[in-house]
Amino acid sequence: MPGVRVSWSATFLCALLVVGCPGTPSDCPQGSVTAEPMTIPEGVSETDLFVDVHIPFPVDGLVAVTELSAISGTIADPFARATTYACAHDISGPVEVCVKTVYVDGDAEGGASSEVPNVETVYEYLRAPHVRITDPLDCSETRCTTVICPMEKNVCPEVSSVTVEPTVVPEGGDATIEVVAEDPDDGPEALLTTLSSRHGTIIDPNASQTTYVCDENVGGVIEICVVASDGDPSCDDKTCTTVRCPGDPLENTCPIVEDLTVTPATIPPGMIMALVSVDATDPDDFPEPLHTALSSATGVFDDRFATETTFTCGDSGPIEICVEATDGDPTCDDEPTCTTVQCPSDIPVNLCPMLFVINAIPSTIASGETSTMIQTRGQDTDGLPFPLVLTLNALWGSFENTDNIQEPQNVVAQNATYVCDRPGDVEICVDATDGACLKTLCTDVRCPADVPTPP
Repeated sequence: MPGVRVSWSATFLCALLVVGCPGTPSDCPQGSVTAEPMTIPEGVSETDLFVDVHIPFPVDGLVAVTELSAISGTIADPFARATTYACAHDISGPVEVCVKTVYVDGDAEGGASSEVPNVETVYEYLRAPHVRITDPLDCSETRCTTVICPMEKNVCPEVSSVTVEPTVVPEGGDATIEVVAEDPDDGPEALLTTLSSRHGTIIDPNASQTTYVCDENVGGVIEICVVASDGDPSCDDKTCTTVRCPGDPLENTCPIVEDLTVTPATIPPGMIMALVSVDATDPDDFPEPLHTALSSATGVFDDRFATETTFTCGDSGPIEICVEATDGDPTCDDEPTCTTVQCPSDIPVNLCPMLFVINAIPSTIASGETSTMIQTRGQDTDGLPFPLVLTLNALWGSFENTDNIQEPQNVVAQNATYVCDRPGDVEICVDATDGACLKTLCTDVRCPADVPTPP
């Protein structure tokens, strides 16, 4: 009986086995990036980026993830399919913008949890979003385009002051708000200032001088803020002040961020650091002491919980620095106050760490217990400029067993213990930093009612 010879292509065989076959360029997902406009007009710093993905050889269970990068400047969201690119303030001419496309496990898109014994759910850590899979498919393609940065870029507007007179509004009276702001280059759009407050009425929110009327049902200290914009979102400048209205305040008066400054706002070439100062108050210091936290998409703070600290650039271009102020009352949580620092183009390219998950097991602590396990996982693929460090923090309570555990593929793990010191809900956060970039994830834990309250 004659033999039958079957010829299998390597590509088809890999599709059947899905084990141990590295992807070839033709098999891998292919991303392309376009910029609109490709040549950024004079007086403008930003352009829109769009990523298109073609998958010539789909594999069940795997999805394509893209990551944008540039040798200088800032990409608002590197993992988005539609985002913006902003030129570094000291760079003009062509800049290469690239998109890297990889396969990840589609079943892990929701994030992962734990491998702790006696936990009912089965968990995985390494198959999380943006973790490159080396087995079965080692697929990775990078394609680039060129953006032309102009010689003259956008100069951000600045709020010099926002004042309210009188600062204490009499019964039945009102106050006058005056805003002083300017846009040195008057572009790309006309300067627009927008006033807002949590309570009360601002007669003309876009006027440089207008009237504020208190809410007759809300007394006490009221925050009034102004945002100056020239049409470039990365340049928005926000400044706040306060006014005291007649009558009884709400049960809790929310904390107020009166100012956030960065000096210098434009960091010259050869330097990488700036001083960040936060001016925040809590009029009633209730229910918890005032707590502020700084954040940025790239770069790192010497102490992000301090009211004055040093910021070190982790990337070039405009970087948004934000601060959130809290007094422990979640109803007071509001949009953060932000400002922009311009980092120079001579900062070495760094791959920022990825922070996959923070889990509390259990998240609701049973009566008679005072602690729960807190698990975190992060990864820094390039291990630079310094080894990845995970740090836990909370508004109250304490942590034990916070050692950073080194795992394969530059993954760092924590299996810590959180100990309650009072009943109620508490937000627990983990910071991941490689010395240049900072990422933060948070989760909520509920401490039981029988936890002793500290004296």
